[in-house]
Amino acid sequence: MSKTITRRRWLRSAGLTAMGLGLSHGPVSRACAEPAVARPGELWRPPPEGKHINLAGNENPFGPSPAVIRQIVKAAPQSCRYPFREEFVLKELLARREGVPVENIALGNGCDELLSLAAIVALSGERRDLVAAHPTYFQLPDYAEILGASVRWVPHRRDTMQHDLSAMAAAVGAGTGLVYICNPDNPSGTMVAAPQLEAFCREVTPRAPVFIDEVYLELVDDWPSLTQVGLVREGLPVMIGRSFSKMHGLAGHRIGYVVTTATLARQLERRRMSSVNYLGVAAARESMFDADFHAWTIGKIRDAKIRFYALCDELGLAYTPSHGNFVFHYTGIPMEDYQATMKERGFLTGWPHEAVEPYTKWCRVSMGTDREMTQYAVAMREVFAGR
Repeated sequence: MSKTITRRRWLRSAGLTAMGLGLSHGPVSRACAEPAVARPGELWRPPPEGKHINLAGNENPFGPSPAVIRQIVKAAPQSCRYPFREEFVLKELLARREGVPVENIALGNGCDELLSLAAIVALSGERRDLVAAHPTYFQLPDYAEILGASVRWVPHRRDTMQHDLSAMAAAVGAGTGLVYICNPDNPSGTMVAAPQLEAFCREVTPRAPVFIDEVYLELVDDWPSLTQVGLVREGLPVMIGRSFSKMHGLAGHRIGYVVTTATLARQLERRRMSSVNYLGVAAARESMFDADFHAWTIGKIRDAKIRFYALCDELGLAYTPSHGNFVFHYTGIPMEDYQATMKERGFLTGWPHEAVEPYTKWCRVSMGTDREMTQYAVAMREVFAGR
């Protein structure tokens, strides 16, 4: 008999259940790699930084909601299946919510995958330039550079730390394949007013498509009146990126989507790296109807920002009023030093993008739970009091 052991037989011999529990405590077949299968406590041991409070990832610490958690548990027995049918139902729900045909929706593993796919679609031909603000969220510009495209960086307006739309429009040329706008912006937290952004898109889209990253917009009051999805309904080559990672609290489930033209949606989905995950689809579908929890969590994030603004005022630290779930503030300390200082006090923080002047001494802090922010305030007072 062959000593080769199949993956299915190994799973059976290891005693894995569909939920990843009940791992066998005994050794596996000698045909498998030694040593023996790890015990659950060893297998799920957190990484070294797991002991720190993470205020660096812009996650929503209040989600998923209890209703969504129940749905995840309910869906778990079927997670052995691929979610092809289920993700189409999610797309239908999203299309209804956005007021577009289902053909205008593209799903991805978080908005990050869709940002990367947008770079592949728009920057792999003759037009190889991306126009983006500096600084901004890094995923699309980084992937553009991986593809060998060029990034035409346009500095923020110094007075407001917002996208300089006039300068960005001027930067769009014959070689521009895509324009990227993160609104609300990351890391600054600032937001371009909807009428100005709409006018910008109408001016620019005859020359190049525009990707508008709206992953934080759902945290803003009356966000449906601020979205640029109306441009998609008119047929303009605009891609609107959204995610279930922020307001919905599902960052670990990696569910994002784009609202765009049917042609661009097909091009994005044809280049998808893999299917989205079954439990993420189930969680996203349930979360769409959890308006009360959304309102509660948005209120908690808003209250945390208000308290953090007051702390910055107390310590004499400049900051930008934020439309996201984080605050960008001045430290007067080089970011690597500041991150190390806060890590010594038990916190992961800072702005994980490439340091860009004049922001090398600015820190982006994600809003945590009440307890976490209270502890962080103590650490900030230790660092900044008397400076």
